[in-house]
Amino acid sequence: MTALCTTLALLAPSPALASAPSTEPPPGSPATPSNSPAEPTVTLITGEKVTATRTADGGLSPEVRDADGRLTGFTSSRDGADTYVYPHGALPYVAAGLLDKQLFNITELLADGYDDAHLDRLPLIVTYTDAAARSRTASTPQGARSVRTLDSIQGAALNVDRSDAFWSSITGGGGDVAARSVGGQLALKGGIAKIWLDGKVEATLADSTAQIGAPEVWKSGNTGQGVDVAVLDTGIDATHPDLAGQVAAAESFVPGETVKDVFGHGTHVASTIAGTGAASDGKERGVAPGVRLHVGKVLGDDNSGQESWIISGMEWAVRDQHAKIVNMSLGADPTDGTDPMSVAVNELSEETGALFVVAAGNLGPAASTIGTPGAADAALTVGAVDGSDTLAFFSSQGPRVGDHALKPDLTAPGVGILAARSQYSTGEGLYRLSDGTSMAAPHVAGAAALLAARHPDFTGKQLKEALVSTAKGTPGLTPYQGGNGRLDIATTTTASVFATTSADFGYPDWPTAPEEPVQREVRYTNLADSAVTLDLAATVDGGPEDLFTLSARQITVPARGATSVTVTTDFDRVPADHPFSGLLTATDAAGTARTRTALAVGREGVRHRLTLQAKDRSGRPTGGELVLLGQDNTVLQQQIDQTGSLDLRLRAGTYAAWLKTDLEGTNGQHSRGLGLLPVPEITLDRDRTVVFDATKARRATVSTPQPSTVDGSRFELFRDFGGNPWVSAWYPEPEYDSVWVLPTSGKVTKGDFSFSTRWRTAQPALTVAAGSRDYDDLRVRRAGTPLPRGKHHLDAVYAGAGGSDAYATLNARGKAVVVRRDDSVPVEQQAAAAATAGARLLLVVNDGIGRLAPWPGSVWVPQDPPPVTVATLTADEGEQLITRIRHDRRVRLDVTSQPETEYVYDLVRDYTGAVAADLTYRVSLRDLARVEMSFRNWHPARALETRASLAPSGSSTGIDFHEVPARGERIDWVTAGAQWTTNVSIPDEQNQQTAPIAYRAGSVQEERWFGPVQRPRLLTNYTVFRGDGDGITAVIPGWGDSGTAHEGNTSGNFAVDNVLRLYQGDKLVGETDRYRTMLSSEPLSRESLRYRLVSENRRDAWAGPYSTTTRTEWGFTSGAVSSGVWNPSLIQLDYAVDTDVDGKAKRAADLTVTALHLPTATEASTIRTVTLDLSYDDGATWHHAKLRRDGDGWRTRIDAPRTARFVTLRATARDNRGNSVDQLITRAFGLR
Repeated sequence: MTALCTTLALLAPSPALASAPSTEPPPGSPATPSNSPAEPTVTLITGEKVTATRTADGGLSPEVRDADGRLTGFTSSRDGADTYVYPHGALPYVAAGLLDKQLFNITELLADGYDDAHLDRLPLIVTYTDAAARSRTASTPQGARSVRTLDSIQGAALNVDRSDAFWSSITGGGGDVAARSVGGQLALKGGIAKIWLDGKVEATLADSTAQIGAPEVWKSGNTGQGVDVAVLDTGIDATHPDLAGQVAAAESFVPGETVKDVFGHGTHVASTIAGTGAASDGKERGVAPGVRLHVGKVLGDDNSGQESWIISGMEWAVRDQHAKIVNMSLGADPTDGTDPMSVAVNELSEETGALFVVAAGNLGPAASTIGTPGAADAALTVGAVDGSDTLAFFSSQGPRVGDHALKPDLTAPGVGILAARSQYSTGEGLYRLSDGTSMAAPHVAGAAALLAARHPDFTGKQLKEALVSTAKGTPGLTPYQGGNGRLDIATTTTASVFATTSADFGYPDWPTAPEEPVQREVRYTNLADSAVTLDLAATVDGGPEDLFTLSARQITVPARGATSVTVTTDFDRVPADHPFSGLLTATDAAGTARTRTALAVGREGVRHRLTLQAKDRSGRPTGGELVLLGQDNTVLQQQIDQTGSLDLRLRAGTYAAWLKTDLEGTNGQHSRGLGLLPVPEITLDRDRTVVFDATKARRATVSTPQPSTVDGSRFELFRDFGGNPWVSAWYPEPEYDSVWVLPTSGKVTKGDFSFSTRWRTAQPALTVAAGSRDYDDLRVRRAGTPLPRGKHHLDAVYAGAGGSDAYATLNARGKAVVVRRDDSVPVEQQAAAAATAGARLLLVVNDGIGRLAPWPGSVWVPQDPPPVTVATLTADEGEQLITRIRHDRRVRLDVTSQPETEYVYDLVRDYTGAVAADLTYRVSLRDLARVEMSFRNWHPARALETRASLAPSGSSTGIDFHEVPARGERIDWVTAGAQWTTNVSIPDEQNQQTAPIAYRAGSVQEERWFGPVQRPRLLTNYTVFRGDGDGITAVIPGWGDSGTAHEGNTSGNFAVDNVLRLYQGDKLVGETDRYRTMLSSEPLSRESLRYRLVSENRRDAWAGPYSTTTRTEWGFTSGAVSSGVWNPSLIQLDYAVDTDVDGKAKRAADLTVTALHLPTATEASTIRTVTLDLSYDDGATWHHAKLRRDGDGWRTRIDAPRTARFVTLRATARDNRGNSVDQLITRAFGLR
C-alpha cells in the first residue's frame, strides 16, 4: 500500500492493509466476459464500474466502464497483494490529497464486501474545510445520504449512490479539472476538504496479569475501583459470569444490531480489563476488576465496522459516558496519523483529557505497519509480546508511515491470552485463548485504570507518560519495534519518578535539515518527598554512538518537583534516508532503571529537481495527466496545468513518466486528438528537464487489406521496475479522430516496459465523397431501413438548423441534407424533418470540438433507429462542405452504403522495451486468422459481441461491445498468436463466451453462436474445486451453446431454473436455490468417498424450443486435500450436428459426441466408454445409438421418424479412474 505525501502528491511506498448488490451489467446488457460467472463489480466514487478478473499470479485484471456502460481509460497499479484502479478523471484529485487512495483499492473493496453485489451504496467519510459546526450545516451533495455527523473530525459519514451523481456534484461535472479550482488549487465543491473511504475496521486479535505485575497492585486493594473504562469493540456478553454487574452502560453504533457480542472479540477484551474470574474461582481475573465498563459496539457481528461507527462510539464514550480510559482493540490501514480516526483520537484526548489505548495492529513483522487509530499522536499504541517478552511476529511495527514518527509506545502480553468467551459466539466453554495486539491493549487499559485509581488527578496525558516511561526494558527491541518496553504496572503504580515518553527530532526534507544542532527537552517529575539522583545514558540502534548527546549525565530531581535535561543531535551526523531510534535511560544509585524515553531522528537524503514540460503539436505549452514511477517504488499522479511545466524534488534514481493530454486532431483546429506521451526511462543523477514533446509524436493508426474504419481501440502502457507493476489503459472515445504517441529514444535498460495497441476496425457503414474530397471522419447511425447496399449519387442541400421550417422552400427529396448541430433542434427532430422531406441521408455538422455522436443512446441503452441514416461531420470538414454547397450551383456526393457489416478486423500490436517511430500497423492477410462467425439464434434479435486478448501486462484488451444481428454471418480477421476470448450476448436472454484460443496465421476457424446443442459447459475445471477447508465449491454455467468450447448463462431476467446439488453417496451435502449456479458445500469427510454433482436446468418458452430442460450428473471420488486446491476430473460432453439457422437438422444427419477432460483437472484420465440414446418423443421412448469412433469423438447417424419434430439426447461417458457423466437434454435440436 502507499501513503500520500501532500507536498509533492508523491505516493511513497508503505505496507499493505486492510469492498458487492449486483454483478449484473446495466439493464438490457450482457454479462461481462469472464471465465467464471461470479466476477465481481465495484462502482467507484466517480461512478465508473470496475469488473475484476483474477489473474494467475493472484492479482486482479480490471475492466472499467463509465456510467453509460462504455469502456473507459484508467491507471492500474499493484502494491504487494493490492490492486489499485484509478479512472483518469480521479487522478488529479488523488494527487492533490483530496481523495483517499483506499477509495480505489479494488482488492480491499472486494475483500471488505464493498462491491455492488453486497452494498447498494458506498460508505464515505467527508471532512470539511470550515469549523466543526460545518458538518452540521453542510448540505448533503446530490447522490449521497447523510448517515451521521462526526464533530470531532469536522466531518460526516455519507452513503453514496452507485452512480456518477455524487461525483458530478462535488467536482462540478464535466470539463477541464483546471476549472474546478480555488485560487489555482484543485478543490472539491460544497466545502469538502477531503473524502475518505469509510473503511472496514477489524478487531486485531492474546493473558498474563502476573507478567505485567497486576497481582502486586491488587495486594494493596487497588482493583481500579471507581474508574470509568470504555470498550469499543464487537459488543459484550453481559451475562457471562465474569462480567455480570461490570457493565455500567452499553450502546450499539452498528445499524440493526444490539450490543450482544456474536463474534466474541469484545467480551474477551472486556474481561481482560475487568473480568471478575467468577467462572474460574477468581483465577482468570482481569487486570482491573473494580472498574465500571462502558461498552460501545462499533464492530458488527462479522468483526468489522465502518470508521464512522467507531468515531461516533469514541465521542459517546468520552463526552456522554465521561470515560477516563478508552480501549480500542481494533485498527485499519497504516496511516500518517492524519486520517479521520486518528484526528478524532487527538481532538477528543485534548478536549476531554481521556486516554485512548489502541492496538498497534497485526501486520508485522514489516516496518511502518502501525494502523489507524493507533497512528494518532495522542494514542497509547500497544504492541504484543509473548510470555518471555519476545515480540510477537504479528505485532505491527514503526516508524509511523509518512513522517517516520515514533510508534508503538509500549508492548504488553498478546500471545495465548485466556479470557472470557461470549456465549453468543461459536465454540465451547466459558474461556478461550486468543492472540493479537487486541489482547495486549486491554492489559494496558486495565493497567491505566489501576494507575488512575492510584492517582485520580492524573490526566490521560499523565497516565500515558507514567505507563510508558516506567515500562520494563525489552533488550533486543528498538523503540520502533517495541516502544519504551513492556508494560509493568507493579512498577508504575509504586513509581515516584516519571519522564517524557519520547524525544522525536523529526525527519526533515532535504535540504531543510537544520545546520545547527537541534535540541529536545526531556522532563523528569518526582512525586516523592525526597530528591532523587539519576544517571542518564543515551543509546542508539544502528547509528553513530554519539548521535544523541546530553546536557548532563546526572541530574537530581527535587522532591515534589521536576527538572529537565537537554538532548541534542547534529543532523550532519545523521545518515541519510534511514530512521534511527534509541533510548534515554535514567538509572538510580542502586543501578535500577527508573525511566526510559524513546529517541528518534532521521533525515531525507539528497534530492534532485526534475522539471517536466509539456508541448502540444504546435509546440505551445499544454497540460495533461501525469503518472511518474520510480525504481524505488515512488509513485506520483499529478496534473500538469496549462503552463505546461511542473517541478519535482526526487531522490537520485531511475524513473518513468507518461502524460495523457488532448491535442489537435487530423481534421482541423476543431478536431480532437488524444496524446499519449511516454518517457519510460529517466536517469536522475542531477537536476534534469524532461519534455513531453507532442511535436515529435506520431499518429498511431492501422492499415487493413480491405477498407475499414476504426470501431474501437485501446492503448496500454505497462511499466515495472521489479515489484510494483503499473498499467495505464486508454479507450479513446469516439470524439477523438486520432491518437498521437511519442516514440521513445531506445529500449529501457531497467525493468520491463511495453506499449500495446488494440484495434477493432470494421467495414465502413457509409462513405461520403465530393469529387476528390473524401469525408473520412464520419460517425454513422444506420436508419431502420438503411440506404440500400452499393453506390449512390446524391445531391447535397443545406438546411440550416434542420427544423421542419427549413424545408418550406427547400427540395430535399432523394437528396443528402446537411444541417448544423443546434441546441434548439435535437437530432431526433432533425432526422424526422429530413425524412418527412424525403431526404435519403442526413449529415449533421458539429459546432464544437471533436466528433459528434450521430444518435442518442448506446449499446447499453439502445434507442430506436433514426428514420433516415444519420452521419456526423467535424466542424472543419462540415463547414467546408456547407461553404461549397452555398457557393457551387450543384454539389453531388458519392455515397457508398453497407447495411450490414460483413467483416471486421481484431488486431493487436505490442511494442516491447520501446515505442517505435513508425506506429502504423500495416496488416497483411498472411499474419491473420480467418474466423467465420455464424449467429444462429432461434429468433431474430439484437446481439452484442466483443473480443479480447491479453496484453504483455496480463490485462485484458477488450473493446466495447458491438451490435450484431443474432441471425447472420460475418468474417472476422484476427491477429494470429494472441490469446483471444470472444463474448457474444443477447440482452436479457443469454451470454456466451469462448475459452482463450490462439489462432494460427492463415488458419480458418468456424464459430457458431446461440444454436443447438445447449447444455452445461465448462471452460475450465478451476470452477469446481476442493481446498483444505474440506468443502467443495462448484460453479456450473448451465447453457453453453453450439460452439465446441463455449460457456453460457441465461440472464435470469425470465423464468429459469439453475439448480446444483452435491451428494456424498445418496446424502445431500450441498444445494443452491433455483437461480444460482454457484454451490458451496458443508465440510466433508476427509475419507476418500464417492460424490455426485448434479446440475438441473430449465427454461420457459422465452428461451426458444431447444434444450428446454437438462440434467447432468458427474461422478467422482474425493478425499482430504493436504495442501493447495484439488480439481476433479469432470468429463465434458460436446455435440456436433449440422443444423440450419432455425436450429433444425436433417432427419438422417450425422451426430458426433465428444467426451473430454478439461486440461485443468488435477489427475490425468482416459475416456473408456461413451453411450448415446436418442428419443423423438421427449423421452417417452428411447433408441440406443450405435457409435463408431471418429477422431476424438463418437459418431452416429440419426434415423428420425417423419412425424418427429425434436431430438432428445441421453449420453454417458466413463474414464479409467471411475469418473463419470450422465447427461439428459430435452429437445436438444429440431428436425426439418
